[in-house]
Amino acid sequence: MKLSAKLLLPWLLIGGCIWHSRSEAVSIDSAIAIQVSQVNNGFEVRASYFAPLSQCQAYVLLTDFSEDSSTEGIKSSKVTHLSENTVRVEQHIEDRIGFFSTQFDSVIDYTKYPMTGMDLRQVKGYLKEYRGSWRLASNTGGTLFSYTAFLLPDSAIPMFVIEYFMNKRIQKQFEKMAQKAKSKSDYVPEQCK
Repeated sequence: MKLSAKLLLPWLLIGGCIWHSRSEAVSIDSAIAIQVSQVNNGFEVRASYFAPLSQCQAYVLLTDFSEDSSTEGIKSSKVTHLSENTVRVEQHIEDRIGFFSTQFDSVIDYTKYPMTGMDLRQVKGYLKEYRGSWRLASNTGGTLFSYTAFLLPDSAIPMFVIEYFMNKRIQKQFEKMAQKAKSKSDYVPEQCK
């Protein structure tokens, strides 16, 4: 699987379960920003990164629903086109947390909005509720990828697990996505010519 935004969402989904009682903005570098706020029993995540891609290149990367399952932790992935603009991604994910092993299935529906982004909604997964969106905005020298999400953790998830994923994953995954987008700056997909 290519390291693209929507196929990393199960990791962000878990990593998005941030355990903070206040808003916190984290700047990884000048191109990446992450803000997490506790909202009632859930969390609101706002994140963005800038990449030197045209809006068309960014959209193709964002909506590349490859079925290759070579990303660490993702043991299988299946993509089903439900309609012209709706895609369902089903994945089986396994990971180790210290001495503990965790496994879960994730089913997320994505509704694409040509050239501007997509909305997503968990159908089945690790959280009680997960919904969000990606938006693309053309800017001088590239495109801004903006991600917003609401995540409602399952109360059975131990807090140390939530904290682990928050501390170890969310920032790293956005760094990987930004790096992947940057590495694609010289590739012009057929749809963008």
